[in-house]
Amino acid sequence: MAAQRTAKLVVAATLVDSILAGVNVNRAFVEMPTWQKTGPLGWAADSRHADLAPRAAILYPLDAFAGAFLSIGAVVSFHRERRAPRGAIVPLYGAALMTVGGLLSTIKAAPNMLSIRHLDDDKAALQRALDGFEFWGGIRGMFQVLAFVANVWSLVALLTPSRRPEAR
Repeated sequence: MAAQRTAKLVVAATLVDSILAGVNVNRAFVEMPTWQKTGPLGWAADSRHADLAPRAAILYPLDAFAGAFLSIGAVVSFHRERRAPRGAIVPLYGAALMTVGGLLSTIKAAPNMLSIRHLDDDKAALQRALDGFEFWGGIRGMFQVLAFVANVWSLVALLTPSRRPEAR
């Protein structure tokens, strides 16, 4: 059986990261193409009521930091539990690194979103903000989706029985 504490942390990280992964897939394939067609004024109006709303301002950062803490905690736990399968080390570190990459790329994505609060209806400035948010948000989204994938891989590695040859 896999190291239980590590497995529990990875299950929690997978669940938390699944939210951001789903949001990012939807944003990349549904919302961004729509916003580019409706234009920066439509994007700004929608984002002011959605992404800049108090609920989103709490949910998204809470989810991102929780995923990072859980993934990093799983790496620490893995090193403390002797029975943890060694094959889980790559996806565990991958998940932790991807969550940190997501947080770091948010440093570039967030100012574009936050700038729409004071850009009024300046179409050119809003288009620059939309383009910047699409670029950096896409990078952030890639990290967050890969963190989810790495967590699923970690679960498989942790929960797959070891195939060590039996002693005769």
